Amino acid sequence: MIDKMNEQLKNFGLWFSKIREDSGFKSQRQLSIFSGVSNTTISRMESGEQKASPQTLGKLAPHLNCSFEDLMIKAGYLPCNMDTPLNAVEVASTYAVPVLGHIPAGAPCIARESIEYYEDLPSKWLNSEPHNFFILRVEGDSMEGARIFDGDLALIKKQRTFDHGQICAVGISGNTPDLYATLKYVYVIDDEFVELVPANNKYPRKKVPVKFVNIFGILKKTFRNH
Repeated sequence: MIDKMNEQLKNFGLWFSKIREDSGFKSQRQLSIFSGVSNTTISRMESGEQKASPQTLGKLAPHLNCSFEDLMIKAGYLPCNMDTPLNAVEVASTYAVPVLGHIPAGAPCIARESIEYYEDLPSKWLNSEPHNFFILRVEGDSMEGARIFDGDLALIKKQRTFDHGQICAVGISGNTPDLYATLKYVYVIDDEFVELVPANNKYPRKKVPVKFVNIFGILKKTFRNH
């Protein structure tokens, strides 16, 4: 029994080490700095000396290219068939979500260099999937009509697909004066073009070829720190 447990811990450690590296963290210390989990804990997890707690996995999940559920399954807290609901185990009540000051408009993905800091948000806002969210700091008044104001924090769910007329974090690549991604209503014109629409008549609508449009995610809610 003990040998089997030790084997499970070692297998998890090897798997976790690969996930860490695949997520862009070349060292355990780098992940420790971003996640707030001690370097010693991460080291002991990867060497198979320590089983990670659900709370620890909850802190690590937002920074890795895998879901919290995947971590819980691999660590042995949830069955592989996932018939057990997440609320059947103890999970973190809040998660640290990255706050981005800017997203370069032509970027193929969100770079860690864009992260300013992390904001603790209620897990219910994130559907227990913190790795699928980021926060974009709103700049300017182009979305005032949607009650999105300068300085607001916009919670964005990372996905490339969107519904017609949905507010998205969107960037335009190619030869454009727009250096960074912004929030705009996105309307599909046809297979080749979309229209980006602000919520302020001071700013023009933009008809943009689909091939130049980067959808970073859809707006879930806005809030402001006081």
